[in-house]
Amino acid sequence: MSPFYYCLLIIGIIAAILLIGYLYWKTRNLKRQNELLIRQSREISSVAFPDESIDYKLDPHLLKNALNAIQSHAYQSYHALDKLSNVLDYILYETDGKFVKLKDEIAFAQNLIEINKLKISPLFDLHIRKKISPEAGELFIVPFMTINPIENAFKHADVQNENSFISVVFEVMDDQFILIVSNRIQPKQFTTSNLGGLGNKTFAQRLKKIYGSDYHLNTEQKEGIYTVTVKIKLYKND
Repeated sequence: MSPFYYCLLIIGIIAAILLIGYLYWKTRNLKRQNELLIRQSREISSVAFPDESIDYKLDPHLLKNALNAIQSHAYQSYHALDKLSNVLDYILYETDGKFVKLKDEIAFAQNLIEINKLKISPLFDLHIRKKISPEAGELFIVPFMTINPIENAFKHADVQNENSFISVVFEVMDDQFILIVSNRIQPKQFTTSNLGGLGNKTFAQRLKKIYGSDYHLNTEQKEGIYTVTVKIKLYKND
């Protein structure tokens, strides 16, 4: 090989080495710049949009919904305790005598219903109707005459059936208090003996002992619906 070509070969090798070195340096430099840009971009995002990040982790609407749920349960508990307190007051202080005012007995029954509502779904079909004038509310009745039919309705209602219901009607006609309680019962309870049992018998005996012939009690079971109708004579405070 001539000295001229030898020199060209040496120059070519040196140029190639320099080019490779330059490309390597350039590549490293670009890589560092890219990493720096990515890091800066992340820092900018975290600084520029802090609320977005926080909202995603602690959504105020979710917290508000949770608070509403807690308040709802707290209100239900307070509401139930308030009704239970009213029931206890009635038992302890309002029933010392032989008779109570009808309006007080009805209030007691309504408190009892509110407490029993805790056992069923808020969507359960519960009808309460009261047709009692203020004057009739001042008439007198023996206390606790409303307990048995209402408690049995909540005890035996078929709450799993979408067509299930409980209906309670308070009414006064002339001098008679009328209580009608109806509910759809479970198929396995389609025998009257299972509905109330000893409680119904005791209730009937109590009515007869206190009111003699001044009452009427009727139970009916038809097409899966059990109905109790009680009619009791009311007295004036003479």
